[in-house]
Formats: sequence, structure tokens, C-alpha cells
Amino acid sequence: MLSCEDLTLSVPGRVLCRGVSFVLEPGQLWAVLGRNGSGKTTLVHALAGLREEPGAAVRLNGAALASLTYRQRARDIGVLLQQEETEFWGSVLEFVLLGRYPHARSWFGWRDDDEASALEALAAVELAPFAPRRFATLSGGERQRARIAQVLAQQPRLFLLDEPLQHLDLRHQVRTLECFRRLARGAARGVAMVLHDALWPARFCTHALLIHDDGNTLAGPAQQVLTRANLERLYGCELAELARGEGRYFVPNV
Repeated sequence: MLSCEDLTLSVPGRVLCRGVSFVLEPGQLWAVLGRNGSGKTTLVHALAGLREEPGAAVRLNGAALASLTYRQRARDIGVLLQQEETEFWGSVLEFVLLGRYPHARSWFGWRDDDEASALEALAAVELAPFAPRRFATLSGGERQRARIAQVLAQQPRLFLLDEPLQHLDLRHQVRTLECFRRLARGAARGVAMVLHDALWPARFCTHALLIHDDGNTLAGPAQQVLTRANLERLYGCELAELARGEGRYFVPNV
């Protein structure tokens, strides 16, 4: 679905990550982990085509990402950015309906199936009763859930999510992770999400990409990559590993 081969990302005076190579297949849920400033957001932008990169390091369905129009990309890739600076004047439902733009058949309003997709997405994040409310009245966590609903309503084959759990309480963190795991498993979608800590990845994700401060990366199946030794090296602190059922959790050993 999405492949990345020998991708190097840099900012003035510093290489963020070098030689990044992996393939994101349907049914996989990838965690992207690293310290602050390691290049996680820059990588999401590059994979989504929001950052111009030379050559054909990133390919979507076999085609160089740079060769595709924005509309072609938007039909396959849904992107949740970490920050969006603009305010929105309309209702919560109207905000979520913006996710239907890649599928629009007319300039003269939304179709019934667009509104149905938006309402279904709002229900998935427990915001259905908020549909008629003004988006500007929502709290930070409610806005984050509405933003997740917008990308769900888009119904892409691939989700690139930059810190989807920010501002969410524990209940909605778990519901969000369960939602995208169901999409990966049951609907054969591909998901890659930047996560801020090591608590959840080994419990919910099938694969992981670690970005170290020296620019080196490690990618592969979660069982192989998400070990205590690897994560302690990544974050520079001691961790405790907890097992519960079929999952593992890593927490600071303090």
C-alpha cells in the first residue's frame, strides 16, 4: 500500500533520520516512536506528500507519491496533523463533513451518503449528540475527537496519524486505539500513528518504527522491535514491562 525506501529527512544543520525503509501493508498498525524533536512529525508529512522530497523514496500503490495529484492522494491517504492553526466557523457535523471532500461528486452540497458517513464517524468517537453544536464551543479533547471523526469520515485506505491521543482522557485514548485496530484488522486498512510514549504500542500495534536522536531507525514487527532494551535506549530512561493477557505495556520505572 505505502512503501518507503532509503528515505533521509533533514532540517537545516541536522539530519533527523536516515535510510528509513519499510512497507505498510493492509491490516497493519504501525507505531512511530521517538523523543521530542526526533523527526516523527516530519516523517508523517513526508509520507503524506506534504513535504517535498527528491526522487521516489515514498510510493503509494506502486506509484511515486510525488507523481499523484492531491485529490488522488486524498482518496487513499487520510492525515491527522498534530496542529491546525485555523478556526472553524460551522457546526461539528459540517467540520466532519470536510473529510468527504475527496469523494465529492458536486460543488452544490453533500449527498446523503456523505452525511451518513459523517454521522457514523461522530458516533465512533462518541460525539453524535454534538453534531449541531458550533465547533468553536468544543473543549480541546472534544475537538481532537472531532478531528479524528473527520479523517474517519474520509474513509481512506491508509491513515497517517500524528499524535492522535493528544488531549484525550484515558477512556478515549483506549477507544481511539481500539477503533483504528478494528479498521486495520477488519477492514484491511493500513494505519501508522505517532505515539508520545511507550504505554500503548506493544498492546495495540502490529509493527513499530523507532527514530533515535542520532538519526538511526529501527523498523519491524512489534514483538521484535518493542523490547525493553530498545525502548530504554530510545527514551533514555529505565522502563518496567507489564504483561496483561495478550498485551504488553511499558511504563517509566520510577
